[in-house]
Amino acid sequence: MRKVLVTALSLFLLPALIVGCPTRPGGGGGGDDDAATDDDDATDDDDATEPFDCSTAPTTPVSVRVMDGPRGYHGLAIDDDGLMVGSDGNSLVKSDYDGDWSVFLPGVPAFEQMAYLPGGDLVANDNNDGGIVRITPQGGRSTVRPDRWAYGLRVGPDGLLYTAGNGQVSRVNPDDGAIETVMNWTSPDEPHAFDFSRDHSRMYVGTVANGIDSESPLYVVDLGEDLVATGEPRVLAPAVGAGWQDGVAVDACGWILVPDFWSETLFRVAPNGDHTAFHDWSAGGGAGYGHGVIFGTGEAGWRRDALYLPMPYDDNRVQEIVVGVPGREWPGEVLNAPTP
Repeated sequence: MRKVLVTALSLFLLPALIVGCPTRPGGGGGGDDDAATDDDDATDDDDATEPFDCSTAPTTPVSVRVMDGPRGYHGLAIDDDGLMVGSDGNSLVKSDYDGDWSVFLPGVPAFEQMAYLPGGDLVANDNNDGGIVRITPQGGRSTVRPDRWAYGLRVGPDGLLYTAGNGQVSRVNPDDGAIETVMNWTSPDEPHAFDFSRDHSRMYVGTVANGIDSESPLYVVDLGEDLVATGEPRVLAPAVGAGWQDGVAVDACGWILVPDFWSETLFRVAPNGDHTAFHDWSAGGGAGYGHGVIFGTGEAGWRRDALYLPMPYDDNRVQEIVVGVPGREWPGEVLNAPTP
C-alpha cells in the first residue's frame, strides 16, 4: 500500500444534496478490541473464549476518533484482507487500519451503503445510475439490478442482498438480479437503513420520517427461517431522533445503534424500544455526523467493539467510535442481554 497525502482525496467532493441524505446546514484506538476478559492485545484477537456480560457495557463511548486514511461517503465495508473500502467522492479507496491507502476503483461516483459477498465481490447501491452494482476484487464492474434505487444494504446469512429503498425492503439475488419483497411496507415513513438481530429472527428498520424535523420511528419486523417477514412491521421506538436515520447496526447484546441526521445524535435502542442518546455530534456543527454504520471485524486492527461511520460532511473521512460491545457477528456467549 502507498501512503498518499490526505488532502488529495478531497479534491472532487460531491455536494451534500445527493440521494440518501438532505443538505446539511453549516456542515463543513488501538488495533485490538477489548470486548471480553481474555483480550491480550493481539492483532487478530477474536475475544470469544470468555462470555461477554452485557451488564458491564458502557453507556457512553469508550473513545471517539477520526481516522487518518479511510474514506467513506454513505457506506463502508471491510474485505477479507482487512482493508476498508469507501468513497472519497470520486473514487473507491481502500485503506488499512494504520492509514495506508490506495485508489481501488477510480472515476466512481459516491455510492450509498455497500457490503461484501461471501466470495469476495463488493456490492453497492449506486443511485447515480440507479441500481445495484457488483465489483470484483480486480475492479471489474457489473450491474446486478439496474432499476433498484435504494440506500440501505446488507448481505444476509443466505448470501443474498437485502436493500431498503423505493418504499420497501427487498431481497435480491446477486447472481441473476431476481428480486422479491421481504415485507409489506404500509407506513408513510420511508424505510432507509436496517440490520438483522443477532439470531436473524428480527429486522430493525430505520426510517426517513414523513416530514422534515418530525419524529423518526424505528420499526421492527419478525422474520421466519426463510428471512421473510411473518407479520407487518411495527413501531419499536416512536421517536429515535428527529426524522432521518442514516444507519442501523446491532451489537452482540441486541442493542441497536442508530445515527439520526436532524438531531445529530447516535442513539442506542434496546430490543424493547427503550432508547438513550449514546453520542452527540451537534457540538461540532454537524461535520462529525456519521452515516452507514458498521462494526469492525476484530481482524487487521479493526476493533470488534467499535463502530465505523463515514462522514460526508467532513471530507468523507471515517470515524471510529469504540462502544465497548462487539457487533452481532461476535461468536462468543452473551450474558445478561436486554430482553425484547
